[in-house]
Amino acid sequence: MRTGALPSILVLCLSVACSDPRATSGSSTAPVPVQASGSSASSSASSSAVAIAPSGRVPVGPGVELDASDDHGKPLHFRVESVAPDSTDRDGDVSFYGLSVQAPGSSTWEPYCTPDAEGKARAIPVKGSWDDTARYIEGSDDRVTFACTSGAIGKCIRFGYKPWKTLNGQSLRPYHQACVRMVRADYCGVGVPHTKDGTRIDVWDRLGIQKREEQADKPEVFEAAWGPDGAEYLSLPRWAESVDGIVKECGTKLAGRSSKDQKLTADQAVSKYTAALIFDARYVRDRDRLPGASRP
Repeated sequence: MRTGALPSILVLCLSVACSDPRATSGSSTAPVPVQASGSSASSSASSSAVAIAPSGRVPVGPGVELDASDDHGKPLHFRVESVAPDSTDRDGDVSFYGLSVQAPGSSTWEPYCTPDAEGKARAIPVKGSWDDTARYIEGSDDRVTFACTSGAIGKCIRFGYKPWKTLNGQSLRPYHQACVRMVRADYCGVGVPHTKDGTRIDVWDRLGIQKREEQADKPEVFEAAWGPDGAEYLSLPRWAESVDGIVKECGTKLAGRSSKDQKLTADQAVSKYTAALIFDARYVRDRDRLPGASRP
């Protein structure tokens, strides 16, 4: 899996409950109820923007234009260029949206998302929004976020941690939140990443959505056990050879919860830290983690 930082994301604020993201799958003109024209609400910095559109249910498909603001509240105008189902999604409930933005006073349209690992600039609609620490905002179901597939929220949906679903009676929302922390190497759970975009890691979880895949030619070492609030246990940081800096940065968060105090195997961490939902290993060699990268 490839990791990365939280991307720019667009948030549509709706006048009634948001449509389930599954309603958009496979349709190029999926109806989404949007907020009445002339009213607006501001989302947090990392949640990007709140779009304004005519009241009622309108087809959010190719050609639809909406006014919004960027991550810092700057007004922008964006347009839906395309809608297509994710052909690799086994559940068939994920759609990709191509989005373009137009800067104020400009007639030029540019892709909103940066290209993902497949070289495609696209976003996934998902109910709710996230704050500037990358935490899901409870009670934000009146919004729909378009999360770029190049960033953590979109990546974790594609990994199978769909926040709108349940598995074996368990909501996947906390798994998705834990995944966002893991992808960004946000050990402290405060929105500060400690990774490089595109870094490869090996991921597994308690529900078996992802399974560990060790490879003899790519030696790896256990990195951390993850919960919705960040690392529950840290064995070795993704791009450092000591836990000292991260433990100090996180304050009491990782006190007694790192290899500095107790050296645990991945299996031991799974048993001891029951709040941890997702686990990962980092590759030992830089070239396996991120080809062409040099250590900071």
